[in-house]
Amino acid sequence: MTTTLLEDFLSGETDRVLHATWQVLGSRDPDLVDPLVPHVARIRKATEKLNLGGLIRPNSANVEFALAKLEHRANRSCWCEDYPGPEHRDPRKEEDAGNIRILSTSEPGWSMTYECECTICGRIYDVEQGDYHVMWWRWRPRGVKRPKS
Repeated sequence: MTTTLLEDFLSGETDRVLHATWQVLGSRDPDLVDPLVPHVARIRKATEKLNLGGLIRPNSANVEFALAKLEHRANRSCWCEDYPGPEHRDPRKEEDAGNIRILSTSEPGWSMTYECECTICGRIYDVEQGDYHVMWWRWRPRGVKRPKS
């Protein structure tokens, strides 16, 4: 599948590039993501001048988020290092996937906040939820990691 994802990124075809982008953004599988790491420069060059569309935000921003994720993997950073980028990471879905634990929330509503902890490294994030045209979540690391018990 990784070869196909690399081919998709390099294809110059909007649908294929966006497919590969969302596969990378949605995965925590090292077997899928890590083989793409050496190809970041090639992918960036192949995608930088493409018109990838987008209504509220340009889809090229999502490609950049995917490339940043690959760069984090090159440094062997924790998967949670990607949270401050794209604003589509719903803390409830991340918790359901086992990626984080929600430690606390403000009163439920369109605008609310979450305190979350990465289940791998223990880093704490303050997450702001908002809504404009679509629901979004802004992740901010506190810079502290909770000791594992």
